[in-house]
Amino acid sequence: MRKILGIDPGLSGGLSIIDEQFNLIACIPMPTITLDGNKRRVDPRAVFDFIALHGPELAVVELVGARPGQGVVSMFNFGDAFGAVRAVAECLCPEVRYSRPQEWRGHQSLTGLSKEQIAEVAYEVFQAEQIYGKPRAGKRAVRDGISDSLMIAKYGVRFLE
Repeated sequence: MRKILGIDPGLSGGLSIIDEQFNLIACIPMPTITLDGNKRRVDPRAVFDFIALHGPELAVVELVGARPGQGVVSMFNFGDAFGAVRAVAECLCPEVRYSRPQEWRGHQSLTGLSKEQIAEVAYEVFQAEQIYGKPRAGKRAVRDGISDSLMIAKYGVRFLE
């Protein structure tokens, strides 16, 4: 069975591996480390270990850019995270594709849905308990990095030949 890696880059992103039949293999929140006492960064070693363990044939990385009003430091931090996961994916995966959110969401009729709604769809498809954190104020906390990475991987199945 061929494996697809979906990557939602960024500190609150996620990594998910599915097979071509949409079976969940593994999913985790984006691994991070703390530098200089308080600066969180993506942990490239942990990303490497996760991807190497599962050996996906294809990686699909969400391609996002700066948002209006986003600060310089915030943009640098996001670029650092994107670069780290991109480099590891390019080194370990035979094929890497990039997809804008509008593309992977639009292809799956997810455009306009909230992060909670996308999480519900991802849960229906993959039954991944990792999508939800501890309930807060009576609501289930959503780890949208995991649900997005699952749906990005699902979108990637279309690229397998």
